[in-house]
Amino acid sequence: MQRFTYGTTPDDVIRAAAREQCPDGYPMLLRSPNDWTALAAAWNQGIDSHLEALTERSSADATTGKVTVHPDELHVLLRRLLHDDGEEATMLRVDILSTLDIEEV
Repeated sequence: MQRFTYGTTPDDVIRAAAREQCPDGYPMLLRSPNDWTALAAAWNQGIDSHLEALTERSSADATTGKVTVHPDELHVLLRRLLHDDGEEATMLRVDILSTLDIEEV
């Protein structure tokens, strides 16, 4: 497991882990309304200050709870969750990273 201080995991580390472990997209099944709120806030930002966005390569369906994030876009979602100071966003980021064998402390 790789360890980083909270919020400092480099984008290239996230991309490499996502490409290796989930080349067809990072799958999630979200049931919590609070998780959906955090995800929607991060997802709906459009192009951000890094000139990156979540594109049609990634998908989220609130009716089924199914989310698939393209491995080349997962770092964008995680960065946006980092900048949302809410507890749900923080926990969602930490949980996603932990499934990629990345720990932020």
